[in-house]
Amino acid sequence: MSEITSNYLLSALLIFLWMITFIWYQRKNSRFDAGSFIIVMYIVYAIFSILTINDDSLPLLTNYKPLALFPYLYLYAMMMIAMSPSVYHHTHPTEQIDYPHTNILKMTSVVIIMTSILLLPGFLSDFNNGFLSIFTDPEAGKNAYLEQADGAATSGSAIRNLPAVIFNALSDIAVFLLFYYLTMTKKNRKLIIGLTFAVIISLAMPVVKGQRGGVVITSLTIMTGYFLFKQYLSKALTRRINKIGVVFLIIITLPVVAITISRFGTEKGDMSSFINWYVGQGNIYFNNHALDNGGLRYGDRTLNLFKRIVDSNTSSNYVERREKFSHIDINDEVFSTFVGDFAIDFGPFFAFVLFVIFNLWVIASFQKYQEDSKKIKIHQLLLLYFTVCVSIQGGMTLFSFSDSGNLRIITLMLLYSYLICHEDLLRKFPLVSNSSPEPPVQNDDIK
Repeated sequence: MSEITSNYLLSALLIFLWMITFIWYQRKNSRFDAGSFIIVMYIVYAIFSILTINDDSLPLLTNYKPLALFPYLYLYAMMMIAMSPSVYHHTHPTEQIDYPHTNILKMTSVVIIMTSILLLPGFLSDFNNGFLSIFTDPEAGKNAYLEQADGAATSGSAIRNLPAVIFNALSDIAVFLLFYYLTMTKKNRKLIIGLTFAVIISLAMPVVKGQRGGVVITSLTIMTGYFLFKQYLSKALTRRINKIGVVFLIIITLPVVAITISRFGTEKGDMSSFINWYVGQGNIYFNNHALDNGGLRYGDRTLNLFKRIVDSNTSSNYVERREKFSHIDINDEVFSTFVGDFAIDFGPFFAFVLFVIFNLWVIASFQKYQEDSKKIKIHQLLLLYFTVCVSIQGGMTLFSFSDSGNLRIITLMLLYSYLICHEDLLRKFPLVSNSSPEPPVQNDDIK
């Protein structure tokens, strides 16, 4: 069998595995939820992988080795382990959210809104200087990107913009809270408008800096958050969100295309080849290198912030890391999926152990607090949201919670810990709170 034929067959096998998985998943429950969306996106990535595997239009980008069977089987298994909480939630559906007796979510929302407002002056300055020129200056997107790259060598060493640090640390929670408040019968319009503004800011900030990755990740997070909460939203509201979503996708596509053209040219062949490579490279680089990469990074990327606390030799940014681990085959200069990030950091066996332990703990937390099969606790939903963010944000690219993204893990886990401790306190002392829970949804809309 020729190398080309083998590559196509193995690429087709990955598509087949995810298509069969999608059919199996939907047969378990016909509802299209966050897990369904993740699997569909994995099918899309696999299709783009087969489009780019033998594309020699961009030889410097597509210098691949022949594909092998076991890496794809390992990748599929690890992604399914990461999705196991979604599968559990899909096969044990709930109808209502058990709203907590606490104001911590409102307080967190206010912090998110306030920090987004504090970022507005800098954003408007970048918007006037950079965003509008993306559509008029063919070099604007490239120049904005290079300007950000020039400062990468000194990043991670000091806090220069505290509101930005706080906002970025809470960016995923902002999406979670936005959809959470939309599920309520009595909606808090001020918080919903404020959180919507914060989400728009987090979506637009990467654009004015000539970065597409942040736009893609935020867009995927918003869509996944919507599909996670969809079953708890009213039908009228879901119809409205669907219409807004179509417009949103069209609007956000325009600057992304403009940035891509600015950075990589306007030739149709080059553009299509680059798009194929950009979307499909993760699976291929994983197959070629992730399980045998010529060395390990020992958590320098996935647990960077945590490791820097105990090891002063840990690289503080990607420039230092790429120099420090220049002996390995691939680093974070290319995509290898979030599974690849952990395999390159810890090796395939220990990465497997980490995935199994963490996701078993998540499922166990669902079972422990499942007093009513029709209701889900907010801390359970938050933990599930974290797992779907990991899967959707890193399925094409890398582990998005790496480096400074470790702060997002910390904020998510702190909020989760508070909510679960508050839940345990209420179990022991039912009169600890005088507030009443939100009534269940549904069939209403924003008035």
